[in-house]
Amino acid sequence: MKVSYDLESITPHTVANTTGEGRGNTGGVALRNFCIAIDSTMFVKTGEILRKNLENKFSVPVKYLVITHYHGDHIFGIKPFKDVCVLSSEMTSKIMLNSETKSRYQVFIKDLAKEGPIGEGIEYIVPTLLFTEKLIIQDEDLFVEIFHTGGHTAGSSFISFPHEKVVFAGDLIFENTFPYAGDPTCNPELLIEALEKMKNIKADTYVPGHGPIMKGADSLEKHINFYKDLRNIIKDAISDDLDPAKVSVPDVFGEPDEGRKNVTVNTWLNFYKNK
Repeated sequence: MKVSYDLESITPHTVANTTGEGRGNTGGVALRNFCIAIDSTMFVKTGEILRKNLENKFSVPVKYLVITHYHGDHIFGIKPFKDVCVLSSEMTSKIMLNSETKSRYQVFIKDLAKEGPIGEGIEYIVPTLLFTEKLIIQDEDLFVEIFHTGGHTAGSSFISFPHEKVVFAGDLIFENTFPYAGDPTCNPELLIEALEKMKNIKADTYVPGHGPIMKGADSLEKHINFYKDLRNIIKDAISDDLDPAKVSVPDVFGEPDEGRKNVTVNTWLNFYKNK
């Protein structure tokens, strides 16, 4: 089975893959003496090609792999990066070490192996370098900033590369598709705050966790408004004691996947009922 995983040049020091071949988007940043991979895809094979292509592209080794959050399409490809520093927010590590998460993902990994060679060889690897609010990785005059915001998940983070005005958003952004905002640890308020924080950075380019690359800070406005509108709808549904199945969602991203919509609505209803 032939697997390809090409990287698109964004700026001279940044690349990304947004094709969906690894299920979740990934990226890479080249500093002076090493590069940083961002997320690892769903599969060992695509993670392997990601690393190889990064090192071939920039002619420096991968020194760090940043994991934006704990979902399988961002962590199951970590195996080819075992010899580098794998880092995440402390909360991401905590969630991954939770016995319920580990049990659920063991089943997930077994099911992926049934998909054939592409799903084989996955190891459940927990990041070893952890941070709480912000981490800076510097190499001579270049640096990246990693912010733990929560939101999409309790451990969600995004990465900013100020030198070239690029932000890697992880799944805090789903572009051109109805977002999955139904993780058990999702915090709608922190999700909105994270998007506003990203917008205030005023980057030229935003790489979402899913979907195509976005240009300019104004491109985040529709995402912020979507979540604010959804928040109002959910609060009204609670006041009106509306059946969750009858809750309508904003149509910014077209007709939503029914399963993704339902889990998102139920998660947000539970959040605001208990707030």
